[in-house]
Amino acid sequence: MKPARPAVAVIPAAMAVAVMLAACGGQPASTSPSSPTPAAPTASPQSPPAQSPGSPSPSPSSRVVSFRLTYPWHWPNDPAMPGRVTHVTAAPPVPGLVRISVGTHPGAGGQPPYDRMAFTFNRAFPRYRFAFTSRLIGDASGAVIPLRGSGVLKIVFTLAQAHTADGTRFTIAAQPARNLGFPRMTDYAQAGDFEGVLTYGIGVSWPVPHANPQLPVRAYEAETITLAGQHQYVIAIDISAGRHA
Repeated sequence: MKPARPAVAVIPAAMAVAVMLAACGGQPASTSPSSPTPAAPTASPQSPPAQSPGSPSPSPSSRVVSFRLTYPWHWPNDPAMPGRVTHVTAAPPVPGLVRISVGTHPGAGGQPPYDRMAFTFNRAFPRYRFAFTSRLIGDASGAVIPLRGSGVLKIVFTLAQAHTADGTRFTIAAQPARNLGFPRMTDYAQAGDFEGVLTYGIGVSWPVPHANPQLPVRAYEAETITLAGQHQYVIAIDISAGRHA
């Protein structure tokens, strides 16, 4: 399973563990009552379980099998280099979203400060694309989903879902509270979960209001194995928190 582009970055496994697992757990997981209900095909699924404030993200002891950069720092709305990663996935069953983690990270080692949201799936990596937009629109309703911030990074996973095949419950075991309050990531919400298309929006604060700062975004992927032998597939989306004009 390879992304369409760009070239893979070879990074030591120890660094992969530090970046993908320890660094993703900055925000306590909880269920937000204002989060939109996924458009499951049948019965209403139950809400993901909440964790107490301050509890760490799960799976700190997973072993990294593979780790790669799939989209280097760049503005994903650039037509010459859009934010898009393609995988060949055998379906059904499609990958299910099992966890969302977030964190904020200061600049170090020549890297800019950034905020991260990581999506963990079972079974395989889905395809995904991401781009900045002014508003988050619900896939089914067409209604605007309010988000804190002055812009939105929209992420669309294809051949993916956040509910079981019978539509009776969520597959998400843990997710952060909506009010992130990070330097760049302010909020997030689900905008759709139907027929293999899973959509999320991340509220973004612009460094200069009403300007076009062309914020860089970066994406990583890591395949891990838990102590129980389960393979998990992590997609981390980073948004630069540095000053951009």
